[in-house]
Amino acid sequence: MNLLEKIIIFLQFRMTEPKIYEWFHIMCLIITILIIVFLWYKKYNSKKVLLVFSIIMLIFELYKQLSFSFTDNTWHYQWYIFPFQFCSVPMYVALIAALTKNKKSEKSLYSFLATYGLIAGIAVMLYPVTVFVEETLINIQTMVHHGFMVVMGSYLIINKDVELSFKTVLQGLKIFIVLVAIALITNIVTYYLGIDNGLELFYISPFHTSILPVFSIIYDKVPYIVFLLLYIVSFSIGSYIPLLIFQMIDNLKGKYNCKRGEL
Repeated sequence: MNLLEKIIIFLQFRMTEPKIYEWFHIMCLIITILIIVFLWYKKYNSKKVLLVFSIIMLIFELYKQLSFSFTDNTWHYQWYIFPFQFCSVPMYVALIAALTKNKKSEKSLYSFLATYGLIAGIAVMLYPVTVFVEETLINIQTMVHHGFMVVMGSYLIINKDVELSFKTVLQGLKIFIVLVAIALITNIVTYYLGIDNGLELFYISPFHTSILPVFSIIYDKVPYIVFLLLYIVSFSIGSYIPLLIFQMIDNLKGKYNCKRGEL
C-alpha cells in the first residue's frame, strides 16, 4: 500500500449519515450565510473571491474522486461521480471567470454563476436529501461545494457585478447551453464507446430516463428534443428567481431609504 492510499484510508473516517435540518445541515446553512455577510462587509475583489473559492472546491473535488475510486483497498473508478454534472461546473466557471481578462466572457461567466449556479446551489443547500453519506469528509465536501455556489452567486449580485434583470439570465444562458452541449456530446460518445453504458451528465442522456424530479415523468411523455428544450427553458426560468428576490430586497431598501430621507 503506497502513501496516497494510506492517506485516503486515514481520511475516510465515518459519521452517522446527516439528516436534513438536523445539526450538521443547519450548521452548514448558518456558515454559508455568515460567509456571505462577511464578504459583503469586507468588500473583497470578486475575481479574488472566485479564484480562492474555486480552488478550494477543486481540491475537495479531487479528494472526492480519489475517495470514491479507492474502496476496499482497490482502485475502481465510479463513473457516476464524473465531475461534470450541473452542480460540478460552477467551480470550473468560477476559475475561468477569475482568470479571464476578456470582459465580455467575464460578464457571461459572472451571469451564469449568479443565476444557474446560484439556484442550483440554493436547491441543494435547502434540500440535500440525496447528497449526504456516512463519510465525514464527503459530507463536508458537498456542503462546501454547494455552499460556495450560493456564496459566489450571491456575492456577485451584492457586489453589483451583474444586473438585476432577465438580461443577466440571457447572458448566463450562453454558458449554460455550451455546458449542456458538452454534457450531451459526452453522454453520446461514452454510450457508443461502451463506457458504463454511457454517462448521464446533467441527467439529459438520450439513452437513460432522467432521474430528476418532474423531468423523469416528462422524459417518457415527449420526444427527446422537446424534453431537452423544456429542460433548458425550465432551468432558465428558475435561474431568474434569485435575481427577482434580490431585486425585491433592493426595491424595499430603496423605499426605506426614501422614507428616511423624508423624515
